[in-house]
This record gives sequence, C-alpha cells and structure tokens, in this order.
Amino acid sequence: MKEFTLIELKQVTQDLSVLYVEDEKMIRDGLLGSLKQLFKEVEVAEDGAIGWELYKNSRFHLIITDISMPNMDGISMISHIMEKNPEARIIVTSAQNDAEKLLTLINLGVDRFLTKPINKLNLINALYTVCSSIANKRKIKAYHLELEQKIRLLNTQMKKEHVKTKQAQLIDEKKSDQIYDDYFSFLVREDIDELIELNEELDSDILLAFQNDRIDPTYVTRLSQRYNRYGTVLCRYTAFNEIGTQIHFMSNELDTHHQIFIDHSSSILELLESFNFTLITFRQNVLEKESPNPTFYNPSILSDITMISNLLSQIEVDGDIEFF
Repeated sequence: MKEFTLIELKQVTQDLSVLYVEDEKMIRDGLLGSLKQLFKEVEVAEDGAIGWELYKNSRFHLIITDISMPNMDGISMISHIMEKNPEARIIVTSAQNDAEKLLTLINLGVDRFLTKPINKLNLINALYTVCSSIANKRKIKAYHLELEQKIRLLNTQMKKEHVKTKQAQLIDEKKSDQIYDDYFSFLVREDIDELIELNEELDSDILLAFQNDRIDPTYVTRLSQRYNRYGTVLCRYTAFNEIGTQIHFMSNELDTHHQIFIDHSSSILELLESFNFTLITFRQNVLEKESPNPTFYNPSILSDITMISNLLSQIEVDGDIEFF
C-alpha cells in the first residue's frame, strides 16, 4: 500500500471541513491539533448526541468518530447522519473490542475503520483516500455546474440570435402585424428575469431616496444605469423597440441633469414611482402573460417618460415649469 506524506494529505484536506466526535479528552486533544493543521474547519463533539446536533446545523465534508460514547453512541449517530445524508463520508476510530461491530458499520456505509491506539501512517492513508475522493467529487460537481451554466448561456444566446433573425425577417417581409401577433414566442426567460430584478432594484432605490433627506450624484447615476439596462433588454424585441428607445432617452436625461434631479428630487421621485409601477404592470401582463394587445401600456409608459424628461430638461409648459 502506498504511504502518503503530510504534504500530499494537506493538498486534499485544506478546503474541507471535518467533525471529530470523541468522548475521551486525552485522545480528543491529541488528534485535534493535527486536524486543525490539515482541515479548513474543525468542529469537536464530546459524544454522539452533540455530534448529531452539530451535523444537523452544519453539513461537514467528513466525520471522524468513536463508537462507544455516552448519551448517544457512534453507531446511532452514524445512522442519523446517513439517513439525513446517504453520501456522508465517515471514518470510525475505536478499540479492538468494538471490531465485532464492523459489519454493522460497513452496512451503514462507513468508509474506514481504524483501531485504537491509532497508527499515524494508517490515519494518514485513511484520510488521504477518503478526502481525495471527496475533493475529486467536488471538482467533478463544480465542473458539471460550470458546464450546465455554459450550456444555458449558449442556449440563451442562440435563442436571442434566433429572435433577432426572425424579427429582421418579419420586418423585411413587412409583416408588422405578425411582429405583435408572435411577440410572446420570441421572449427569452432570462430577459424577463432580468427585468424583474431591475424593477425590484428600482423600487428599492426610489423608496430609499424618499427616506433620505439628501440625494447625491452617485445615486442618480445608479438609477440612470438601471433604466438604461431596462431599455436595452426591451430593445432586443421589435415589438418593444419604441418604449425601450424612449427609456434609453430618459436614462440619458437622468445622467445629464444630475443637479436638476437633486434639486427637485421629491417631484421627480413621485413620477418615477408611478412610472415603475406602470413598468411592473406592463411586464406582468405583457411579458409574463401573453397579451392580445401588447402595445396597450405604450401610451402610459411614453407619457410618463415625457413628463419625467420635461422636468429634467426644464421644458416650460404654458409659460411655467410644472413640478408635480
């Protein structure tokens, strides 16, 4: 059997957490120092009952446990752990007279059985074998998650490209009515999720501004960026290009007229609050549910944008600047 060095062992344990359960203080303290040098996180329990409570509240990569302990023995604790997590990795350390329980432990799915007093080389080999398996499994899981994310992004990009191609084709064929008839089939779920997140962020920003006595330019810039992003998502779809373009325009007005926003924040924030409510209603009824009239909210959205832009650029209405 190959003997592993402590350097090799630390390479596979340094990112892992371990729960060490041992009722004898002298033995527990003797191994604890070594475990702390090897593992990223080490928790200690004095019996199976405490060990089980710790495991319930924090999933560990590895459990090292004795068998004969007060309150709850190791076998009972292992049974609870395996019921909660059948993939738990466990090394048992116990006296020779507990060897008869080996079959029970094997049936429970224990990885290794070490007899006391623990031989240092046997412990290193057991830890390396089990922990390298844990580390490799984590790498494989991370790789699969990364691969799934790349596939999702690729599928999303492919669908977006299909949307662009289809919409361009409809425009070339002058089928403007069909653009609205088929709009719902073009929508990409990730775009809708992004708009939901932007609406939530805008709501939070506006509420926060109402609660503060002073607004600084950084806040206005952040608000402008969120609306700019909102307009960008809508402009991906021909059916919503008009309102997306106007939201872009309003975003630029916000970015250009920081001081006017700050000086008249109360009036402008009231309009933005109403505008955001209209955007949410539009999103829920047109983008999340297919609407027979997807342009129904356009006049309201465009009217709100006009009022906000007029305030920001101080366009006079009937000779006076109107602040609502």
